[in-house]
Amino acid sequence: MKNIEIYYVAELNLPNKSAYSIHVIKMCEAFSKLKYKVKLFVINGKSINKIKNFYNIKNKFYIYSIFNSFRILNFFSRILFSYKILFKLNNKDYIFISRSIIFALLATIYKKKIILELHHEITGLTKIIYNILNYLNLLKNLNYIFLNKKLNQIYKIKRTRYIVLDDAVNPDDFKIKKNKKFKNTCVYIGSFFKGKGIDQIYRLAQNNPKIFFHIYGEKRFLSFKKYLRNFKVFDHIKYKKIPYILSNYEVALMPYQEIVKGRGSVNLEKYMSPLKMFDYLAAQLIIIASDLKIYKHILKNNFNCKLVKINDDINWSKTIINVFKDRKKINYLKKNAAKTALKYTWEKRCKKIIHFFLNRRSIN
Repeated sequence: MKNIEIYYVAELNLPNKSAYSIHVIKMCEAFSKLKYKVKLFVINGKSINKIKNFYNIKNKFYIYSIFNSFRILNFFSRILFSYKILFKLNNKDYIFISRSIIFALLATIYKKKIILELHHEITGLTKIIYNILNYLNLLKNLNYIFLNKKLNQIYKIKRTRYIVLDDAVNPDDFKIKKNKKFKNTCVYIGSFFKGKGIDQIYRLAQNNPKIFFHIYGEKRFLSFKKYLRNFKVFDHIKYKKIPYILSNYEVALMPYQEIVKGRGSVNLEKYMSPLKMFDYLAAQLIIIASDLKIYKHILKNNFNCKLVKINDDINWSKTIINVFKDRKKINYLKKNAAKTALKYTWEKRCKKIIHFFLNRRSIN
């Protein structure tokens, strides 16, 4: 099976700061580690050496830029993007894994081997086209990777044509010396979009003046301007630097709300599998997270994390104070966090895809 080439398609300008881009790059690297020849098709991308430095990539794969400059795609340029890729194909044995819905639909019509990875519902004009093609029975050869099993409640795909896989992490990225420079300090790294709980972190800082709160992200998305002595905002950092930043802390926060927005105002709360969660686990941090069903198959209260009711600031404050006091409990949670991270590696994720789709030959 190793002679099969993996063609990965993503509507990305590289490098960039999104979790989407991290997911795609790490998946391509993992397939490469497994000795598959990987070709990544993107909107526009710099050389692999520059991207390696940005994302901490150690295994080489090929990157093909479809356009020569940075471009934000609209519906019609997405079609052009897809056709440009289809015209580049040869007769070799390959399989496509696509994060581009438009490309997946076109490739299926042209009888290509295609797996569409979905992290949220299809929306807008693309949804209308998907429904029409599905009604005409033109998508029967399309296979799927769902980030969450709830997605199949919408699309009702036969069990032989889809697999459900959470996001993942490379634990080796986090095998660095633990500095723990900041004591009595909680950290958050990620986006500042609606629903990520940044406002709650600010409230926790107001209510706990003796504990410090450090958040890393794009300041332009903050909804408030007044900072506190114990509340510090740092600029977004390259993914390569995240393990070193996290090594300075012991406690990480995930105060997700009932509605969580991504880029383009996409609702994520029903299907999310947060990349930061896996980074926190691999960094052996004490995770304090909102008690949400969406990730409770991974985060287990008093085993590898502390789960607290959404926006219950009193109990959030009590939990934060207690984890800094109870060293024995901290060590127990950290040990189990590391064990959990080892179950969700990028390579294991890729092996599951290979086993399910390639070894079972369910791609037509």
